[in-house]
Amino acid sequence: MKITTTIILTICLVIIALLWSVSSKGQTKKEEPKDTYNKDEAEKFVKQLAELYYFKYADNSDIDSLKANSVKEFDPTAELTTIWDENTHLPKDLRYYFCDGEEIYEQGGIIGLLKDLKPVLDKMNFKCKITNHVEEWNEKNKWLNHRITINGTEYIIFKNFKDYGWGEAPFKIAQILNIELQKQNIDEKIYLVNSGNDGRLALLTTEQYNLIYSTYKDTKWKPLEINEWTKEFEVNLMEINY
Repeated sequence: MKITTTIILTICLVIIALLWSVSSKGQTKKEEPKDTYNKDEAEKFVKQLAELYYFKYADNSDIDSLKANSVKEFDPTAELTTIWDENTHLPKDLRYYFCDGEEIYEQGGIIGLLKDLKPVLDKMNFKCKITNHVEEWNEKNKWLNHRITINGTEYIIFKNFKDYGWGEAPFKIAQILNIELQKQNIDEKIYLVNSGNDGRLALLTTEQYNLIYSTYKDTKWKPLEINEWTKEFEVNLMEINY
């Protein structure tokens, strides 16, 4: 009886060993992640940015460190990088800003964004005169009306709006600024990056945008034309013609 039990156990162990051997042969060994950083590619990209005057609005004292940081942090599978001013919390390149959709939608958010952009808009000689700004919450109907007058043109941001506007608010102010930038024949315009609390805003010329768009791979983390951005992040907009 003991001998029979021993034989059965031995056969079972042999079968298990054979099955493990067969299954392990069919598995490919996982390769360790490779370092994708390419210094030559990074330096070439930053050199091209500089040739397109990407750093023209930065203080001269910051340009070398901005370039060095861009080379060091270059990753075309991620997002653009900048250096943040510890005092103002603004980007030292005056190109790549935080644009938190929740903050922009909340009361005072759009004015706050315009305040953040003022240093670069001033350097562009961009006129941005606000003569009227109204944010009205209707408690009875539970809707929001929000309008702003810039350079004599009244823009409706929200009309009888009842939803969460984390996507709509960044789009609307980007659209409005782009209209005004075009009116004043300024080369740059607003592009949007990601959404919600991860939102960003990039102020770029067409040439800068084309270089960045063709270099960076992740659609969610590279600057997009605002209409493409609404499709990528499924932002449904109220039709308002200016």
